[in-house]
Formats: sequence, C-alpha cells, structure tokens
Amino acid sequence: MAIVLTDDGTLDTVLACEACGQEFRFNFGGEHGEDCNQIANGDCDCYGRFVDDCIADADWEHECPKHPSPELR
Repeated sequence: MAIVLTDDGTLDTVLACEACGQEFRFNFGGEHGEDCNQIANGDCDCYGRFVDDCIADADWEHECPKHPSPELR
C-alpha cells in the first residue's frame, strides 16, 4: 500500500491511499511554509518536505481495509 499525492494545490494538499482511495487533506503553511515565498518558482524544497511529512503521517494513521495493519506489513 502506498499513500500518494493526488493534488498539489499547495495550500490544500490532497493525498490518497492507492489501494482503497481514502483521501487525506493537509494545509501547507506554518513551520513548513510560513517564511517561504520561493515555492512558486521552484527555489525552495519546503513543499517537498511538507508532502513527505504528510505522506508519513497518513501512512502511519491509515488502517486500509484492503491491506493488513502496518504492524503486519
């Protein structure tokens, strides 16, 4: 099972489980983007780090009905 980025609207970032389709929404800002204004022209990796953190959070919390629990993977 993998959690993937489905919409990188920057402010409203949507991830989904590839197996069951459950969506996870996150808002970019705060510690990841508050002081970063170079995202639009690609001069900053803040958004990429933010997405990586979101994927890790969603993967940790998601109990996919189509796959065993993370402890059994």
